[in-house]
Amino acid sequence: MSLNQIRTLTMVATKLTIVAALIFGSGLIGQVYAQTEVIAEPEREILNIRGDLYRFRQVRHAGVFLVTDDGIIVVDPTFPEVSTWLKQQLDERFGLPVKYVIYSHTHNDHAGGGEVFADTATFIAHENARKNLQRPADDAPLLPREQLWDTNNDGVIQESEAGGYIGVDRGEGAFALFDTDSNGSLSRAEIWAARFGGATVRAPDIYYSDKASITLGGKTVELHYTGLNHSDDMTVVRFPEESAIYTADFLTPNRLAWTVLDGGFLPDWVESLQQVEQLDFDIIVPAHEAPGTKAHVSEQTRYLEELYAAVSEGIAAGKSEQELVDSILMEDYSHVLEFEKSRPGNVSGAYEILMSTPAE
Repeated sequence: MSLNQIRTLTMVATKLTIVAALIFGSGLIGQVYAQTEVIAEPEREILNIRGDLYRFRQVRHAGVFLVTDDGIIVVDPTFPEVSTWLKQQLDERFGLPVKYVIYSHTHNDHAGGGEVFADTATFIAHENARKNLQRPADDAPLLPREQLWDTNNDGVIQESEAGGYIGVDRGEGAFALFDTDSNGSLSRAEIWAARFGGATVRAPDIYYSDKASITLGGKTVELHYTGLNHSDDMTVVRFPEESAIYTADFLTPNRLAWTVLDGGFLPDWVESLQQVEQLDFDIIVPAHEAPGTKAHVSEQTRYLEELYAAVSEGIAAGKSEQELVDSILMEDYSHVLEFEKSRPGNVSGAYEILMSTPAE
């Protein structure tokens, strides 16, 4: 795939409809995801990016794999039914086993299908994934940002209070799926399960800290930790021979970060993007939407820098969340996908992150 082809790839349509709740494993994982109305695109596909690097996709969720003489390296197995389909495709096309599975991060819409490859693969993730995959105690307190939602201060979240991944990001019907004990409220453990839970999210075998590499069949893949962004366990996967990187959620070319920046960190997210800019690559293969180039990293960095500065100034001036949503318009970025949907959520999310983060 040439850079010109990447630049001219047709962007998917942006009208979203909530279509499915995925229930699997030994209990309810409660994943509701958005399906895009796509013109002339198959629901599932495998696309060659460059050399032996391929992207697989189901609707809006994607991962990548690298084929070597000694086996295959998969990044982000997404959902169980996708991994089952992918494993069959890999067997038919290449006749090689999956030897490594890399998690970009451990949110269950990216790591949920890992168990499918457990018979042949070694699993790798950043060291923060270890704690993220530990279920909180039933009486665990809400996280600081979740406490902002808890307007009646009862230590749990009712549907009228739900924000982020359990609320505005998910749509009608999601709350009931996450409320596994059907008591009308979500505990910290239930909120955790909505994001990280599920029997098919297989725990990693190997954890790394700042940087790691895998060599298989004469090919090397690099794992880079660029700090806090959309999560605290995010890995950027670099394919040196293909001059490509794979990124998930915190960096999506030509699209704003998803709505309310759920789980995010500011200003760390900006610093993480700045580190990505220093890597050697010319293709970004994202977990959502079409591939992009290094220019998209620069655009995302500028956007988040400006958003962070504007929200910080507004908070210092004593403005309310709604006042900031109404006044921080970010019009220089109105050309990107889902701007009208995500711009207000990005402002609200930045406000919540800053209001729930202790001042240094």
